[in-house]
Amino acid sequence: MSIIIILLYLLSFLLIWHFVGYPLLMSFIASKPPRNKKDYDYQPFVTIVVPTYNEENDIVNRINNLLEQNYPKNKYEIIVVDSNSADQTQKVVQDYISGYKLENPSLKLITQSERKGKASAINFSKKCARGEYILVTDANCIFDQNVIREMVPHLKNPKVGGVGGRYCVSNLEGELPRSESFYWDLENMMRLGESNLDSACLYQGEINLWPKNLINADENALSEDLDMCINTKKKGYKIEHDPQAIVYEPAANTKQDQITQRKRTTIGTIQNIFKHYKYLFKPKDWYNILIFPSHKILVVISPFLILAILILYIISMNANIILMHLFINIILFSILFGLLLKQRSKFVKAKSSSPFSFTSILKMIYYVLLNEYIILLAWKDYMTSNYSVLWKKSKSNRPKIS
Repeated sequence: MSIIIILLYLLSFLLIWHFVGYPLLMSFIASKPPRNKKDYDYQPFVTIVVPTYNEENDIVNRINNLLEQNYPKNKYEIIVVDSNSADQTQKVVQDYISGYKLENPSLKLITQSERKGKASAINFSKKCARGEYILVTDANCIFDQNVIREMVPHLKNPKVGGVGGRYCVSNLEGELPRSESFYWDLENMMRLGESNLDSACLYQGEINLWPKNLINADENALSEDLDMCINTKKKGYKIEHDPQAIVYEPAANTKQDQITQRKRTTIGTIQNIFKHYKYLFKPKDWYNILIFPSHKILVVISPFLILAILILYIISMNANIILMHLFINIILFSILFGLLLKQRSKFVKAKSSSPFSFTSILKMIYYVLLNEYIILLAWKDYMTSNYSVLWKKSKSNRPKIS
């Protein structure tokens, strides 16, 4: 029975660390002032790459947004790389270019003869990119006008091999998007803390900047952004996170679209863990010892930890043990969660940091349980090889953004 008790508390510790302990620790580290002051006079040439597939409804809005960057117009270019769209994406972009009157930034369309996935599109675009650095983004999101200006100075440091920005949910009217927005608030704190400690665990597929000649995207990877981060770390560089470089995107507002998107990214994480296990499980620095295990490995095993606790409850069949375990862990979780909410309020706008109501907590619990279910689905698809590098466009997260 003592072994069961030890296992129960060990498993529950890992879960509490995953959900609130690690985010809380990173939030304190994120509160530290930046170590280095940005040199905004550092303005190298940047190539913005926008991979597209069937983006006829969003691409014009996206190009217009990228043209408004607060960065010298002669210091960046925009490349739309289309992966053989079945709609009018190519024609829409070609028509836009035909009527384009500006000399800078330059705007070009390149096309692939077949659709091979986002990583393939990124590698293809590099062949004609003039920029010293590549900034990858998507067609259905929107940049704050200072994205390039805020991200580029990090790369003046030769030890930095990549920079990620802050992802913000733009459609907060739905229940699932509001819960996802809370999740991204925590992600921002964690990545900033990780960046201050060593390196951000990953950067976002919608906003990542890196030296053109440093990394090639793995065309078999579902999460090419995570794979590039790990490879960058392998080469001895660090990954920075800049919360001032903001990308806005509407979150999926239906359960099915949440499942589709989250399952894909989770499969990508599992894929990367097995691909890079020799590097990831070698104690070398904070990234290997603390950051990646806490931020990614615990995520993909968390539903199994929950199931293991339930199995141990059944095996013990002891009401006193079960109730005491629940009581201690609920109290501990509640205290840490309260501290986490307080820390979160320091990183988000005041209107977003109001205290949780009982209803909002129930919705958050539903969101967490949904994600635990999605992780199990991801494992099932990974083990049966039921996945593809071709991304599936969500319908519910593609409203027009002005």
